[in-house]
Amino acid sequence: MNTLITPSHYRFTATDRFPLSGEYRKHLPAHGGKIREPEPALHDAFSERHLHCVWFDDRLRPETLSTARGENVRVIRPGRWNFEAGPDFLDAEWVVGGRRVRGDVEIHIRPMDWRHHEHHHDPRYQNVRLHVTYESGTLPPGSLPPDCEEVSIKTELDARSHFFFDSIDTKAYPFEVEGGLSALRMMCEGLDEEKRGGLLDAAGQERLRRKTLRMARVIQSLGPEEALYQAVMRALGYKHNADAFEETARNLPLHELRANCGEDAEAAYALLTGVADLLPHDEESAGFPPWADVGKLWKIWWRRREHFTGRTLTSDIWRLDACRPGNHPLRRLRASAEIFTESPPFEQAIQPKADEPPKKWVRRCKVRLQVREPGEPSTAMRLVGPERAAAILVNAILPWRAVMIPEELPLDLLHALPREPGNAIARRAAHALFGPDHHPRLWRDTLRKQGLLQFHEDFGL
Repeated sequence: MNTLITPSHYRFTATDRFPLSGEYRKHLPAHGGKIREPEPALHDAFSERHLHCVWFDDRLRPETLSTARGENVRVIRPGRWNFEAGPDFLDAEWVVGGRRVRGDVEIHIRPMDWRHHEHHHDPRYQNVRLHVTYESGTLPPGSLPPDCEEVSIKTELDARSHFFFDSIDTKAYPFEVEGGLSALRMMCEGLDEEKRGGLLDAAGQERLRRKTLRMARVIQSLGPEEALYQAVMRALGYKHNADAFEETARNLPLHELRANCGEDAEAAYALLTGVADLLPHDEESAGFPPWADVGKLWKIWWRRREHFTGRTLTSDIWRLDACRPGNHPLRRLRASAEIFTESPPFEQAIQPKADEPPKKWVRRCKVRLQVREPGEPSTAMRLVGPERAAAILVNAILPWRAVMIPEELPLDLLHALPREPGNAIARRAAHALFGPDHHPRLWRDTLRKQGLLQFHEDFGL
């Protein structure tokens, strides 16, 4: 197994693993959509323009920020992008500390740029109520307009392994891509079903290629085992708790989890729930699984928690209001404990064997992922069901394999990926591309669903 991903290997990964992806990119509009692929540099170079894009695009902007005084900020509207002199964004709206605020927003890299640009002498900036900077820090009293809050976004952005400044096409903001959609619809109308399917295959490969590029970047930074661990943890978090799961993985790295727990899944569960700040005080706590022994978990965590001082999350980071019981983080953390303490190690267990048929490899990965609740295997429920296992395979394992194994991914493997459930975005994209009369069999397999998601992202369908 490779342990070092060099820049040349990184570029090779981007171009050679998914050969059909180039066919999809031919159809991209001139701006290439809002997001473009990252370059191979390990360290991002960025400008204020990049920060404007982050603020404007709710896919890039952190959901919750904090003021210099420690109050949470939730953005309702980022404001109108200002092309004239004056603040960067006009008439924005946000909630800070429970108060709804409207005003202008000015964005800088460093707090002192406000004074360096002499905004404190310019009356056009008197309605600025939010001064957003990348670097942390505060200005001297009286520098900013009255009631203006100071917010830094560096900590939240640095905490995301999937965020890179160089993945932002600054030229595409704030304009939506124009002209590409109507031309694309006309082109699709002239294609038979086989060619439409081929176009979706190419778009699906492009989406997987971009996932692989991002995985390569994380492997460069963390190494292959930690990168895989963080990606699986993120996928276990589902959409509402993905960031919280990833932060748990950063605060309790895989090498520490294994050094402390070995193959003891119960001990791993105690450390994961302790670091996540989800270890309840009694069995009656909401969401606490009936098969867990809260006393035993506390005993294990109590002996080790001083080693994690300053690395535990706060319970308010978790979204528990919108998750179904089967998706509760306490269940998914137990799944992670099982996956990463079982022998052989996960990163070895998912390696393809010589001459192994793709379907057999997919089946092996799914079996390893679909761990059951503690208890008799024949009666215990799954902690990870087939749909979540499919999502982990597509979003974490396949990109990891594409980086680590120097070969083109065979097309029969990509079509053997386990089916993910349909979603509204894929259906909307299919309707926009092919009209209401197309047959859904066109995009039943996972690769083509990934292609629909890529069309949706790049063309604003």
